[in-house]
Amino acid sequence: MRRRKVPASTVAAAAEEAPADAPPDEFRPLAIAKRLKHRWDALTTWQGYALTTVVIAGPYAAWLLYMWLRLQSGLLRGAVSATTPRAVLIVGTQSSGTTQMSRALANVGLEVGHETSDCSWSFARDGTISWMHGMRFMPGNATEANIVGLCKAFRKNMGFHPAAFGPPRLRCSYRATWDACWRAECSIRVAREWGCARRRDCETPFGTSLLQLRHPARTMESLAAKFCVSASDAPHFDFVAVAAALWPEKRLEAWRAAKCFDAVGWYAALYARDMLDARDAGEIDGVYRVEETEPCAVAAMAGLAGNKQTRRKCGFGESASSQTIVPNGVQTKSTAKGANERNRGRVRVEIGTDVRSAELRFLLGEVARRGGYEELV
Repeated sequence: MRRRKVPASTVAAAAEEAPADAPPDEFRPLAIAKRLKHRWDALTTWQGYALTTVVIAGPYAAWLLYMWLRLQSGLLRGAVSATTPRAVLIVGTQSSGTTQMSRALANVGLEVGHETSDCSWSFARDGTISWMHGMRFMPGNATEANIVGLCKAFRKNMGFHPAAFGPPRLRCSYRATWDACWRAECSIRVAREWGCARRRDCETPFGTSLLQLRHPARTMESLAAKFCVSASDAPHFDFVAVAAALWPEKRLEAWRAAKCFDAVGWYAALYARDMLDARDAGEIDGVYRVEETEPCAVAAMAGLAGNKQTRRKCGFGESASSQTIVPNGVQTKSTAKGANERNRGRVRVEIGTDVRSAELRFLLGEVARRGGYEELV
């Protein structure tokens, strides 16, 4: 038996004849369920966005508020500007143990900023320990080669940035790591900082300046572990570019042509030479060897023995003066600074055999002798 098709007109007619009290489509259970699901999805999406915002932005906002209260507001303690005198500036080449010493000084209650003297965003009200702040002790004034070499690009691996010296004069945005504004700010900073100790016009005054030394061979090993792929290759270009900017008398091509140990050796030797010259000129007050100097001794040399926390943690007597200075360094038990955290014994330098340049070997021996290292091994 064949079934007849129902004409479309019959279906339409049946719909028109539906009871008048039948609920509209939007009130039927399936439609209601769909609408509720849509609203739930929208709500959970909004909650997800809100939660993400709170998780990400909340801690950042809390950190900004904390830094503002502690460093900028003046409500909890006095704010420190770029021109406010600080107790101590410690300079030392990269891989001389400045990171470890900054942590050790913090452990005895001192706020010594590592690679920064900007107290608006860093805890550096007691002083700074840094390689780049050694620019104030460099000879002469900054040349175009110095400025262009340091400011042409941001060398992340070297850590050099003009923001480390204080708030930008050109009001550059901290949201941009490097742009035209920061390049201009860098030029201003380098010109101002370079040699300012000799001119006596440094923006940030420090009561005491100290030089931290590490054995040249151990410094070279740590630099090689950090910047070299192998002993037969040149170091990372950022290292080479900054070294050529600091000492342009050795042209960039010469730095790039130098093998790993010679390049890091020249860097360590030239930095130590210039800082020791500044010590001899009376611009740096004291020198200590990091292998045998504890943070409490550094605090005493810095004139910070009177700090309440430092006096308690270091066992200084109540009569300890905040003006105590030991110009020629101190002899204490070793801080065990021999193996760099990055090196971990992977690189070993024998200057007599690994350094090719006879001129460099002589200079390394000279700075080692001037720094009090009896043997260059």
